[in-house]
Amino acid sequence: MIARVNGTLLQKKNDSVVVNLSGLGMRIESAPRIIAQLPATGEEVSLYTHLHVRENELTLFGFNLEEEMHLFSLLITVSGIGPKIALQILEALDPSSFALAVLQGDIKSLTQAKGIGKKGAERIILELKDKVAKSGFAVETEVPARPDQLASTGAVNDAINALVVLGYSSKEAEAALKNLSVSEEDDVESLLRKALRKLSKW
Repeated sequence: MIARVNGTLLQKKNDSVVVNLSGLGMRIESAPRIIAQLPATGEEVSLYTHLHVRENELTLFGFNLEEEMHLFSLLITVSGIGPKIALQILEALDPSSFALAVLQGDIKSLTQAKGIGKKGAERIILELKDKVAKSGFAVETEVPARPDQLASTGAVNDAINALVVLGYSSKEAEAALKNLSVSEEDDVESLLRKALRKLSKW
């Protein structure tokens, strides 16, 4: 399995790139949002990759972040979701936003992706909710916060309420947020992500 490709970027299109790998021009498909983040042609590039095998066709998909590659691999396990639609989802939502949408049952956010209707969004939530809760998507820089700082923020109370809506008890929600490492810029959404990652390990 080809897990990663490092080489010179030879060509960059809206939906694919060509990378020079030891004299071999390797075509790699991806989402426009991901391709837009790549360096200019002629520069070195490093991509996480997923090799998709279908009958007699081999297609290599590339990603800037390991989380994007893992999310793609997860999405194509959902019934009715192929590589093309998985890329549309990655175009519309980054891994953190996708994980939050699934955990909150946010159908509206998921249907932002082309090819995903209400039923498709419901199927994604049903099949991936448990897996996403354990995935640990989104890595953020964290610094320890003082207990009094956490206790005084309205964001924490809002995060607790959100966890209760997701089905956790008030006790579980408060325990997940207690002594949580946060950054100064943390809002409700980021606190919720961190708390969900913590809860998934219990």
